Amino acid sequence: MIERLYQHPHLPFLVGFLGRLGVILLVGHYRGPTLWENGEIATSVVEGRGFVMGITGRLEPTSWQAPGYPYLLVGVWKLLGNGWPSYLLISILQALAVSSVVYPLGWLAERWFGRQAGVVAKWMVCGLPLFAWYPTRISQVALAMSFFPWVVAGWIRLRAESPRGLVLAVGLLTGLAGLFQPMILAALGILVGILWVVALVRGNRMAAGRMLMAGFATVLVLLPWTLRNFDIHGTIVPVKNSFGKEFWMGNNPNATGSSWAPGGREEITSAFPPKCFAYREQLSEMELFGAMQAEGMEFIRSDPSAFFVRTGQKIVWFWTIAPANLVRHSLGGEAVQFRILHAGYWSLLVLLAAAGLVGAGLPREYGAVLASFFVVYSVVYGLTHVGQARYRGEMEFVLVPLAAAGIVAVASRLWRAFRAPPSDSPTGVKGSGRLPDGTGSGQDSD
Repeated sequence: MIERLYQHPHLPFLVGFLGRLGVILLVGHYRGPTLWENGEIATSVVEGRGFVMGITGRLEPTSWQAPGYPYLLVGVWKLLGNGWPSYLLISILQALAVSSVVYPLGWLAERWFGRQAGVVAKWMVCGLPLFAWYPTRISQVALAMSFFPWVVAGWIRLRAESPRGLVLAVGLLTGLAGLFQPMILAALGILVGILWVVALVRGNRMAAGRMLMAGFATVLVLLPWTLRNFDIHGTIVPVKNSFGKEFWMGNNPNATGSSWAPGGREEITSAFPPKCFAYREQLSEMELFGAMQAEGMEFIRSDPSAFFVRTGQKIVWFWTIAPANLVRHSLGGEAVQFRILHAGYWSLLVLLAAAGLVGAGLPREYGAVLASFFVVYSVVYGLTHVGQARYRGEMEFVLVPLAAAGIVAVASRLWRAFRAPPSDSPTGVKGSGRLPDGTGSGQDSD
């Protein structure tokens, strides 16, 4: 069966896209979407005020949000106007983008765990609930989910191969991804740093050089926006900087661990405003966020031990699920509506990954990928706040190859136990993840 599926490499993409298109039409969010801060900024750009926001009580140039999605909105509005046809088009484009990740995830799973895991990983993508939900939302989440697997696969391939144009493509795609969601830059910084050092230690100067050149291309993509931010704020902001605000939301006398007050009806900054909000109209955006960060630090210094407990609790919630009364109940409240589905599919994904770890092991190269994303996301959300599915959803793809290996390993054992005659049972290698009709186990890429 696996071999037959392998003969149709584009079928998972097609099935996934058609399924997501059906969800888009069924949910119908494009008819009256919530645009959040991206919509406010895009409206200001279209109306000639520039890339501005009004968190200080007056419109001023902002670095609260990354520029990618607001300018996507602007471009589509200019093409089709600010109405449902634009949002339907964006939703379809997001469904196409999300569906495309079957290719990098299939390639990565095959590289690390073998051909069968690669096929399984492609079909797993079709069933991930967040990959169906977020194309219906008009926000950067679906595109971030789409960029990340392609970028990781690009850097991994760049380490081992040098086909023409790959260096430039990886650098440009990484920079573009960063302009939509700069968290990828932090995770990649650790991952690429590890791969680069390994290449140097092993004397692979060609691979190290390719990575440096791709990094240079990434910087060139980010540079115009970084220069714009420096001109406005007088400090280096590569893409965006709202850390002070998010840090305060997770570290203040009324902090809940999420961005919402108890009950999930009011954001924490509205229910219990920081002291600096009393004079925020006298501050610039960066000064306001700096003041909020200072308040958060002051609170931490008042009880350092409680900070570590609070941070640990947020990390636990990030990798499990936050309490229902601390997530958003308004504006759809999908974290409440789909709570059981969210917890259920994530638990299954983790269990399958654990089965893959036991049955197929952990290639060192893949371990570096997992470590990079787990460390960055744990630190960032442990210091700030949790409670939205999109936070972890952006990086859940890193578990797909290991979960696919888990499915192959479990299927292999079940086949040997219930289908193969005892005298003809394949010996194989323990943990190889090899089915009787398979083509081999994964390779321990390092």
